Amino acid sequence: MTLQTLLDPSVVDRRKDRRAPDRRRRPRRTMAAATPFVRVSMGMMNRMVGAVDAAVILGVAMAFHYLDIAGPPPLSVWQTIIAGLVGAVVFGTALTTWGGYRVERYRRVRGQTIDVLLGMALAALANRAVIWAFEPNVLTAHLWLTTWLLAVLGGLAVGRIGCAAVVDALWTRGSLRRRVAVVGANLMAGDLIRRIRQEEWHRDLELVGLFDDRAPGVAGSVEDLRRLAQTRRVDLIVLAVPWSRSEEIFALGDRLQWISADVVTPLERPGFLSRSNALTQVAGLPALQLTRHPFRGTQGLVKQTQDYVVAAFAVVLTAPILAMAAAALALSGGGPVLFRQDRIGFNGRPFSIYKLRTMTVDPTDDGAGGQVRGNPRVTRLGALLRRTSIDELPQLLNVLKGEMSIVGPRPHVAGMRIGSDPYVEAVRTYAARHQIKPGITGWAQINGMRGGIDTLEKARRGVELDLDYMRNWSLQLDLSIMAQTLTRHLMGPEVF
Repeated sequence: MTLQTLLDPSVVDRRKDRRAPDRRRRPRRTMAAATPFVRVSMGMMNRMVGAVDAAVILGVAMAFHYLDIAGPPPLSVWQTIIAGLVGAVVFGTALTTWGGYRVERYRRVRGQTIDVLLGMALAALANRAVIWAFEPNVLTAHLWLTTWLLAVLGGLAVGRIGCAAVVDALWTRGSLRRRVAVVGANLMAGDLIRRIRQEEWHRDLELVGLFDDRAPGVAGSVEDLRRLAQTRRVDLIVLAVPWSRSEEIFALGDRLQWISADVVTPLERPGFLSRSNALTQVAGLPALQLTRHPFRGTQGLVKQTQDYVVAAFAVVLTAPILAMAAAALALSGGGPVLFRQDRIGFNGRPFSIYKLRTMTVDPTDDGAGGQVRGNPRVTRLGALLRRTSIDELPQLLNVLKGEMSIVGPRPHVAGMRIGSDPYVEAVRTYAARHQIKPGITGWAQINGMRGGIDTLEKARRGVELDLDYMRNWSLQLDLSIMAQTLTRHLMGPEVF
C-alpha cells in the first residue's frame, strides 16, 4: 500500500460507526478561527470526575447536617465537614492508587461499579474512625449512618453517569482524540499511518496530514504544517526520521518550535531508554519525547480563566483613566487615539495589538527596529503615557478577545530585528516563545527586559527568561509577576 493510498480517506475511512451505523457524517466546515489555547485532555477529564466525586461526598454530608434528612444531626457542623473531607480524600486517594481515574474506565459500568464500591468501603471505614474520635455514641445510630452511606452511593452513581455522558460526547466529537501530524514521507511514516488508521488506535488518534519538503507530490511542506497549526489543533508531531539522521531531526525540531504541540520521534530499538521518563508510545510504537507543549489540559484552563477574570476587573477599574487619556489624545490631535499594529501571537498567528498612540504617525515605520530610547517621534503626552504604562491598557481588550494573556512573553512584529539580523535567526530558540499566548507583562519584563532590545546579549537573555517562565509556570508565579508589575515596574527609568 502506498503513502498516497494511506492518506486517502475514501480508501481507509470506510468503517461504520458501530453506535450509529446508518448515520452519515457531515463534512467538516473549514474555519479561519485561531487554534484553541485550552485543549481537552484525558487528564482534565480525570480531574473533572475526581472533583465531582469529592463534591458529592462532601455535599451529601452537608445536606444531612442542614436538611435533617435522617433526623437531627448527631454531629456538629465542623465535625460533619471533617468527616466528609476525610471520606472524600480517602475515596479519591484509593481510586487514584489503583488507576480508577482513567478515561477508558468511565465507559464501563462494571469497572465503575467496582471502583465506587471499593472506594466507598475504604472511605466509610475512615469516616467511622473520625466519628468514633468525635462522638463514639454516634456509631450506634445505624439507621442514620446507613442512610448517609446509601445517599453517597446514589450521588456518586448519578455523578458518574453524568461524567460518562460528557466523556462519551467529547469522544464522539473527537475532542479527546490526539491530532497527529507526521513529518517525513518514508516507510517509517507509512507504518505509523497504517497503525493510526487501525480500529485499535483510530479512536484515540486522528491523522491531520503528512508533511515533507522533499515529497511535494505526496505530502505538504513543513511550512504548510506551520500554517495549519494556526487555525487547526495539532496535538502531536511525529518526526518519522531515523536516528541515523539525527542532525535532520534537530533541524526539523528548530523549524517546528512555533507550534504548541508535543514532538516525538520513533525509536526502532529503545535499548537503555526503555526505562526513561522521556519514552512514550504512538500507536503502540516506542518513541522519544523531544518536547512537550506548555499549559496542558487543566493548566491551560486555569491560565485562561485567570486571564479573563483579571482582564475583566482591570477594564472596569481602569476605565476612567483610559477615558481621560483617550480624551487628552483626541484633543491634542496628530493622529488616531488608538494605535494598532500586527504582532505575532500564539502558534505564530498574527493579531492586531491595541495601544494608545504615543508617537506621531509614520506609515513607513513597520516596528521591526523595536523601541528606541529618545525617539523624537514620541509626543509630550505620549511620553507621559509611556512612563506611567497607561498606553498599554487597551491590551486588556486583546486579553478578553483571547489573543493575549495578562502574563506571557511580549509580542513582537514579524521580522523583528536585532541589529541587522531577524530576531528569529539571531536567537535559535526564539520561535518557542510562540507556544503560549503573548502577555501584557511577563517574567522577562520584571527582570530588566522592559524597553528596547538593542543588543544580541539582551535578546538572548529575554528569550531565556521567557522559556524559563514557560517551563516553571504556576498560578502563584503569575500572581507574583502581576504584583511586582503593579508595585515596581509600571514606572521607572527602564520604561520609555
